[in-house]
Amino acid sequence: MADTPRPGDAAAVSGAGGDGPSAVAAAGAPNAAVAAAAGAPPPPGTLPPSARASRAEVAKRKIESQFAKLKAERADLATRQADLERHLEATTLSPLEKDAARKEHVRKETAFLRDRRRPMSEANFETLAIIGRGAFGEVKLVRKRDTGEYFAMKKLRKADMLRKEQVTHAWSERHVLVAADHPFVCKLCFAFQDAVSLYLVMEFLAGGDLMTLLIARDTLTEDESRFYVAEMIVAIDSIHKVGFIHRDVKPDNILIDARGHCKLSDFGLCKSFAGDVAAATAASSAADPAAVPPLSATSPAGSAATGVPVQSMAERAAAWKRSARKQAFSTVGTPDYIAPEVLLKRGYNKECDYWSLGVVLFEMLVGYPPFYAEDAVKTCRKILNWQDTLRFPAEAKVSWAAKTLISSLLCDAEYRLGSKRGLDDFRDHPFFAGIEWDRLASSEPPFVPELSGPTDVRYFDEVESLEAPGGAVVGAGPGGGGGGGGGGGGAGDGKTAAAAAGNGEFIGFTYRRYDKKAAARPALGKGLFDAPPPPAAGGV
Repeated sequence: MADTPRPGDAAAVSGAGGDGPSAVAAAGAPNAAVAAAAGAPPPPGTLPPSARASRAEVAKRKIESQFAKLKAERADLATRQADLERHLEATTLSPLEKDAARKEHVRKETAFLRDRRRPMSEANFETLAIIGRGAFGEVKLVRKRDTGEYFAMKKLRKADMLRKEQVTHAWSERHVLVAADHPFVCKLCFAFQDAVSLYLVMEFLAGGDLMTLLIARDTLTEDESRFYVAEMIVAIDSIHKVGFIHRDVKPDNILIDARGHCKLSDFGLCKSFAGDVAAATAASSAADPAAVPPLSATSPAGSAATGVPVQSMAERAAAWKRSARKQAFSTVGTPDYIAPEVLLKRGYNKECDYWSLGVVLFEMLVGYPPFYAEDAVKTCRKILNWQDTLRFPAEAKVSWAAKTLISSLLCDAEYRLGSKRGLDDFRDHPFFAGIEWDRLASSEPPFVPELSGPTDVRYFDEVESLEAPGGAVVGAGPGGGGGGGGGGGGAGDGKTAAAAAGNGEFIGFTYRRYDKKAAARPALGKGLFDAPPPPAAGGV
């Protein structure tokens, strides 16, 4: 089970990891203001008023962030101290033993805080392979040099994110990964930054993604699909319970760990329930919803309405298989999994995630998404006209229970399964008969990856690094360059990127999660508070 983050784990009183500037220069001499008012340039060594205001705002945010972390850290420390005292009261230890436990607790607390405040950098990790690439960077399999543990490190270029106004995506992913603590959600272990890049260090899930499995297998059986969909329902429900909508549920974002269990990942498009729903709609679609031509209320169904020639199930599956991996590496992506209320920009809620899950289930059983078309505009047309375009191919052997579940997910949001009670809406559905919802994490998966070791990356596509040995971005010019597979957009040289990223947008990004076992104090460890063993037979 994923380890529980402590409230103070995100705290770093000394600003570990380089979150923002450590100090802000003086606002400038009064002469600078006089010169600016007169229309003359400010004297050398001083800042214009707008720059001084910007730096003052950065300093304000930095101070507020540090005090918030300090407050959380103190509260966390007090909680652990109270737990210790409560355990001590429940034992039969002597006063001397209790004092020894308290001293050991203090020693471990000191080491705990010192370790957490130690700055982290990319140099702490050894790169072993490139396992993915996105619009703003790449994902690497890395090994932590001091512990030998293996992780997946997502490296994002700040300059690209700032230029394309994608800063909120990085923060969304960081916030959700910190808040989520569930066995079916990918776990964030560390987050840090330098002048050029952001780093999210997560657990390495060696089984690849569900899309890779679907491409290899074409379709899955209903028993296999039932297992994966059940785990995803629990994962989506856990994200909703911490106040977020995923908004990008698709096979590419469902990863498989070494044991064969699913984990939900890629939270860059997540939106808080408290956020602006109208603004969320505009950012959620991977394709441009504005490009979708309006549908007439009386437009006929079928190929005339969608502009897609009638194809057999085998032809559609083959076409989808040819395009699926290209779309996985595309910046624009595919709208196949987007709910109609998102496309219509009428406001939406968490129900949109369950629509996407219904599309995934259909794809598992049939071999392609239900609204697949040759281009994004036609796909969007079919989604908006779902009452007429949702069809189960006659040659696909889909059970009545599976059809009712899919139909209960691919419907109007107000009637959609999961919209009322979340996970509880699914427990009694006939498709999930036999599923032990509370024991999914310990159940036997239908597919277990065949791995030769912890560095086996056979379930990932081979990807070349975008970085030259010196750290420069391959193909990047002074203003940023292109990159294959949607990973383009270089940062230029380090100075340019640092200047672009030095506006305080990422203050407080640093995070460090401690495993329960690693963070456990010997004073709270097994043995110290155990009841004394029973006396031996015949003993006194």
